[in-house]
Amino acid sequence: MDSGTESTLLREIHHELRRLREAVGVIQARITQAAPVQAARAVTVDAARALLGCGRSQVFALLKAGALSRAPKVGKTAMVTVESIEALQERFGREPTPKLKRQPARSTSTGRETREAILRMLRQP
Repeated sequence: MDSGTESTLLREIHHELRRLREAVGVIQARITQAAPVQAARAVTVDAARALLGCGRSQVFALLKAGALSRAPKVGKTAMVTVESIEALQERFGREPTPKLKRQPARSTSTGRETREAILRMLRQP
């Protein structure tokens, strides 16, 4: 290749690279402008877990029970509507918390006490 052809080729590559950068900039601007709208309406399951103060399995149980609403998936990520999370939190604020009955403490004996009591009864005259 001669130097004239080489410089022309380099200019064309530079021009194409500049157009690609501009196109990427436009796409990034669209993504950053669209993301807050989606984030305002839906959150990931992990974010819902953090907002509700429970585990992932509980979030999925609430989705299955209908207490929370699914939003469209983003890729493979399950999403939950913020509206349903807020409604659930409001419901929690209005409903009194149920009083749990206290369970008696379990015996931690290994059976040795029972065995000794039986042996004492057998040894008595």
